[in-house]
Amino acid sequence: MNIKITYHIMPWEIDYALLSFTQLKKSKYYIPDDANITIDSVLNLSSHLINWEDSKLPKEYFIEKYNTLSILLNDYTHNTKIYTGNDLYGHLDLQRDCIEPDIDYYISICPDMYFSEHLLAYMVESVKSISSKYFVLTPQICRMWDESWEVLTHPKFAVGPHYGWERTTDIFDVDNHLHTASDPVSLVPIDQHKWAGWFDLYNKEFYENLVKIPEEWSGYGGWDSYGLIISNYAKHVGMDFQQYRLDGQIIFEYSVGPLRTDSICGFSNYYKNMLNRTDVSEQRETFNKNLDIYINKRIIELNDEK
Repeated sequence: MNIKITYHIMPWEIDYALLSFTQLKKSKYYIPDDANITIDSVLNLSSHLINWEDSKLPKEYFIEKYNTLSILLNDYTHNTKIYTGNDLYGHLDLQRDCIEPDIDYYISICPDMYFSEHLLAYMVESVKSISSKYFVLTPQICRMWDESWEVLTHPKFAVGPHYGWERTTDIFDVDNHLHTASDPVSLVPIDQHKWAGWFDLYNKEFYENLVKIPEEWSGYGGWDSYGLIISNYAKHVGMDFQQYRLDGQIIFEYSVGPLRTDSICGFSNYYKNMLNRTDVSEQRETFNKNLDIYINKRIIELNDEK
């Protein structure tokens, strides 16, 4: 099987990428021989997003660090890209550009997410028993800020109130639990759908054909929200979609626990404070305003395809 992993890395996420790439290096020792894994990672140094002339750190600092930590992925086929153009570039561009004819499964990994070195191998083995035409596979998580996430929450880490969850969990407790508790790992179909592109696996039919990214999209936007609505509609009208939860494997943000400061993104603030960032919130707001239009257009297309 051929699997494509994608990473979209902003300069202030470079140290998170080091933590994540280290986990992928460890993961390689457990991946079965029949899995061919390619990684597409992009370091986004767009001048549309950052005024480099007025920043305290130059592009070259992040380029050197990215090239150095990429050595950790030499065991994989790793396609590196450093975007230094003047246009808006974001995760939507990467998600569309990563598509290849021979890929069977796509995995999106956020650089700031912790995952165990066993997770990737468990995912690879789990998909072998899934027969759904369209599917998403998602690990468990710790409690989040509202009840919609409870369908993914591991009972051990369903602690504290929904608001304030980030002060009741330590990501290193999660790591310790995964290495000492011996939870059984099992594949569970779930009826309430939820994912966020943190460390999710999508099969080819889902990623390329059911919830494909429109050509006109660029920059940033709620592809996960779009995908959730489209997939719920698809299931409602009888299409063979199913989300699965991988019980016994937990992912969550590194910024929970000792790497947290007063800001939820504390582990990256020391970079953010040295970069003159451009406010591009208008682009995301425009995407959100047009989300219903995108959804209705895709639903019409699905009906025509049927």
